[in-house]
Amino acid sequence: MKIHVTDRDGAEHVVDGQEGDTLMSPLQGADLVDATCSGSCSCATCHVFVDEAFLSKLPEPESAEEEMLDFLVERKPESRLACQLKITPEIDNIRVTVAPEEGF
Repeated sequence: MKIHVTDRDGAEHVVDGQEGDTLMSPLQGADLVDATCSGSCSCATCHVFVDEAFLSKLPEPESAEEEMLDFLVERKPESRLACQLKITPEIDNIRVTVAPEEGF
């Protein structure tokens, strides 16, 4: 599955992800997000902005993700944590932008 990523410097990248993995895995593997907590939804260092065309294809955030997003200064309506998003055929070619660092 292809993931189109705009990094914090505005550069475009295309990374490959495996169905069933979280979006965080290939982004972390390409050194595009820190993912300090390794996907336990406790740091928000994998915060991304999801292209609006793909938002409706994603499940709603669960309470743990919502709580983490609530702490973010840079939160937008399209904010999600990559560690909470499973790669599925429905989101093949998803476009995301890595959010600015929050400083934690």
